[in-house]
Amino acid sequence: MKTRTALLIGVILSLLTPALGLAQSQPSPTELRLGLVGRWNGALGYRDYQSDQLFEIPVQTTIATPGDGATLIRQSLFDDGPNKPVWITSISLDDSEAGTTTGASYRAGRLPELSTDAVTVSAYQDAAHWTLVYTRTGEDDDAPADIRVTETRDGDTLTEIKDVRPVGAGDDAWRFRNQTRLIRLGD
Repeated sequence: MKTRTALLIGVILSLLTPALGLAQSQPSPTELRLGLVGRWNGALGYRDYQSDQLFEIPVQTTIATPGDGATLIRQSLFDDGPNKPVWITSISLDDSEAGTTTGASYRAGRLPELSTDAVTVSAYQDAAHWTLVYTRTGEDDDAPADIRVTETRDGDTLTEIKDVRPVGAGDDAWRFRNQTRLIRLGD
């Protein structure tokens, strides 16, 4: 009888917890992204369209916020060979209500790149273990494309995988474009 009573109490509490506002809510993508502030090192791996091979180059990244609860500034230094440092600075502003992040990316010698991505939390365990998915329509290899970036944080490891497909193509058309693997160095 005690087991039935305990089970019944557990079921009642599980039903009442959300109604009473006691359940822990999942953080927004913005809250999770703000947890990335710090210094990171790793590699950018990309698929070369000519050879269809994966190439990797080292990258050092610093992520900062001005403290407004919505903006991230990412500065990355890519080592593209001897005497070929490449700096890319990107600034993103999240709109939690719309579920989007709008970014501008700057690289010397190129026009700024502007984009707005829908962003969703696809998995959440805690503030250091989660997956976000960013989606938008843009261009890849000078052709209209659906773009999907899956960003996964696993403690002090951050992985971003970019997949592309022709606009409107089926799920089987997604193709790997590039990835970034980073390890947190500190704040």
